[in-house]
Amino acid sequence: MHNLTRNSIIFYLLLTSCCLLLFAYPPGWSDDILLTPETPGYRLDPDISVDESNNVWVVWDSTFWGSTGYVYYTKRDSLGNCLIPETVLPDSDASNNGHVKVAIDAANNVHIQWTEPSVTGEGIGYAKLDNSGSLIVNPHLAMPGYGTGESCNRHAIALDKYKNIHVIWDEQPLESNQISYTKLDSLGDTLIGRIRVSPVGVYAIWPGIGVDSFANCHLGYRLAYTSIDSLAYTKIDKDGNILISNKILDAGTLPSIVADRSQNIHMVYPSNPTGYAWSIRYLKLDQNGNFLVAPKTIFNGFGAVHMAIDSLQYLHVVWDPESSGVQTITYTKLDTLGNFVIPPMQIVYPPYSPGGGAPRIAVDKSNRLHLVWVDGRLDPGVTCDIFYKRGENETTVREIKKLRYIEQDRIKIYPNPFSDVTRITFLFRGIEHSFSPTDRLEIYEITGRQVKTFASCRLAGTITWEGTDDHNIKLPNGVYFIRFTCETGQKAVSVIKLQ
Repeated sequence: MHNLTRNSIIFYLLLTSCCLLLFAYPPGWSDDILLTPETPGYRLDPDISVDESNNVWVVWDSTFWGSTGYVYYTKRDSLGNCLIPETVLPDSDASNNGHVKVAIDAANNVHIQWTEPSVTGEGIGYAKLDNSGSLIVNPHLAMPGYGTGESCNRHAIALDKYKNIHVIWDEQPLESNQISYTKLDSLGDTLIGRIRVSPVGVYAIWPGIGVDSFANCHLGYRLAYTSIDSLAYTKIDKDGNILISNKILDAGTLPSIVADRSQNIHMVYPSNPTGYAWSIRYLKLDQNGNFLVAPKTIFNGFGAVHMAIDSLQYLHVVWDPESSGVQTITYTKLDTLGNFVIPPMQIVYPPYSPGGGAPRIAVDKSNRLHLVWVDGRLDPGVTCDIFYKRGENETTVREIKKLRYIEQDRIKIYPNPFSDVTRITFLFRGIEHSFSPTDRLEIYEITGRQVKTFASCRLAGTITWEGTDDHNIKLPNGVYFIRFTCETGQKAVSVIKLQ
């Protein structure tokens, strides 16, 4: 457990503690909690974010088929208990509001955006609340629409580390739908005006956005070059310069996008490459837009999909496939190579049937999961409500329990740092370990890629490593992580290779 540096991302789970709460529906998840008990009606387009105290903020709208609508919000503690009940956001210009989004900055201020009417089409509305729900910035039109058509069908927002707000949306000028981008400050005022992202004359809709720690924006959206939906990607720096433009990644639409600590980009999205068979797919890009993991299917079937990343760099994905005529909510947990940590599992299912879907997921500072969705169970076909449930991220719990069991064990590395060769010794219960056939030693680079494996037949009490990979090629200088796995659990340490 010693010698781990703050860069040891992939093994951070070995150091993290959490508590285990037991629920019955399904295992590891709380029961469903109704967030909208006040008035009957249609609630749509929920979104969720968590603050620095692990409190949960949920927003939604009440628009249905062109009717006058309003933006609502509620605040809950980390167990779903009500702190601020269902509350309407006062907006004198409310009309056909929709697609509400929420983000919380490091000062616990709450940023809310939605579709707002303007004389040139529907634009972006904005308001800012403090953590008690009091208005800091009154609701107002932050960005007007463009053209006379139906603009701002969908939009997405992301906060950067400077508390600036990045917005992507689809709107319809005279020639065709386009994807636009703008940047607002923390008061909703324009820093970078409208930038057209999609090509002129190409129908473009249904965007997603992610921001990395450099404040670069990573944009994904659907381009209709052909009858098959093309998933396009654009990268914009913090000053509004387009660095990568309209790169086609796959057939897909409505992406959810996050950046990990290594500044790699992860996307999940519905895909229809053949024109008739939908699937949920995953891909990973580097900062130059190159594939680190090519598009891969994680589920066969259609669904609106959303994703969040925790501090241990695990990806949590939810979507709403239809099963036997009833929409359910499905969840999976992935590592940063798109491999299953928890295979797809239904977490809202008959007899608890949503009838609406549109799930959104968030991760709090304790790596617990928070989920909201639209649900029609109370009055099917007549009303829709917003429901919430919490997940315990149970795989982490099990791995932490293993860690505690072997806390007194350690791996000794000398020298560290090293130039040409280092020696790895395993001390278990204070004595040199006697290896079994199931033991395994693996070495990873800082991005999480495995570079070296010692099978049990190659292990001895002390192992000599010359800084090479499995092909006996010298590895570059840098930080590496050594993970030893045995039947009692895992242990990991960092080692630095120098010139």
